[in-house]
Amino acid sequence: MAALTVRALGLEFRNPVVLASGPAGFGLELAESFDLAKVGALTTKTVTLEPRSGNPQPRLVDAPCGVLNSIGLQNPGCDAFRAELLPRIRAFPTKRIVSIAGRSPEELGTLAARLSGEPGVDALEVNLSCPNVRGETVAEDPQSVRAFVHAARSASTVPLLAKLPGEGKYLDLVEAALSAGADGVALINALRGMRIHTETGLPLLDRQAGGLCGPAIFPIALQRVFEARKAFPETVIVGTGGVSDLRGALEMLCAGADLIGVGFAVMADPDAVFRLQGELDEWLTAHGISNVKELRGAAHRGGIHVR
Repeated sequence: MAALTVRALGLEFRNPVVLASGPAGFGLELAESFDLAKVGALTTKTVTLEPRSGNPQPRLVDAPCGVLNSIGLQNPGCDAFRAELLPRIRAFPTKRIVSIAGRSPEELGTLAARLSGEPGVDALEVNLSCPNVRGETVAEDPQSVRAFVHAARSASTVPLLAKLPGEGKYLDLVEAALSAGADGVALINALRGMRIHTETGLPLLDRQAGGLCGPAIFPIALQRVFEARKAFPETVIVGTGGVSDLRGALEMLCAGADLIGVGFAVMADPDAVFRLQGELDEWLTAHGISNVKELRGAAHRGGIHVR
């Protein structure tokens, strides 16, 4: 058997597979059917200070090799999350990363302060790049990213990730997040896209644009992770965006990801996510690699040497 343990963010993850924020919800439904000990961590659906009802229906639209989503950060709010959901989440046999978002740095700081001292919150992921909430995409300039991350860092004591887009000058955004105190970054969020109803000529989504996720964005996510690892060799990177099978996981590790975020695959075939641990172990063993850390950033070191 190969060693799959990953040490990152000052934490020990049983393996590098992380359930990404969104499709896994708060993990409650998955926990009823699957063993969460088979993933390294659960990243919760994004929590905001106040409850949000989300965007109007439809919220999901098919797209080639993926799906467009327009959920709109629907969640019960911080107080209900702490009182009703967190007591159940903290019992999960895996690490728990809580995704958070705010309309202002002050609001985000308040939210981070309330959650960072809660048992069962192993880390926070600051969602700065939700593509389907109008007027609230923070990660459009480094100054905003710096202000929001600084507010969360100043208010919290747990490890902090910044979830950033893969569009625009994303490396500038990574630098801004790290300089403001983030312990690592999650790359990438869903990419903005749209579809149009051919009978009406109108956008299918109420918000017109939504977030494209799934295998369609995997090559983009992989390149962004590769570039981020090259530019920031020491930071923690959660590579997410279109990973749906063992090959995608292996490629993401070789590109430089410490952890692999899996989202869309949860909707397509949840069991595939929980098989990844075993498939990764089998592949490493078959290729004479004793520790998964040997794959991290292999594309920057001249590749890997396997038997």
